[in-house]
Amino acid sequence: MDQLFTAFAGASLGFWLWFIPTFLIIWFVPSLLAVFFNRGHLKLIFLANIPAGMSMIAWGGCIVWALTGKVWQGKKSQAITAE
Repeated sequence: MDQLFTAFAGASLGFWLWFIPTFLIIWFVPSLLAVFFNRGHLKLIFLANIPAGMSMIAWGGCIVWALTGKVWQGKKSQAITAE
């Protein structure tokens, strides 16, 4: 762990200008996916995504939640028209 702290302490400004935006984009991938696939739950996914980034399992669950929006909406509309 000390090696990691030493590496970050010696990092240049260029590294931080690249690392921080990349880190935030990866952290909020579920929210970005929700913009395209599950707009109905976008606010909830975003709120759940903030602490979920610290857990790979919860982060993966947010991704699944974000991706399943249009799938469930499509299945609901097919079920309604079939009746």
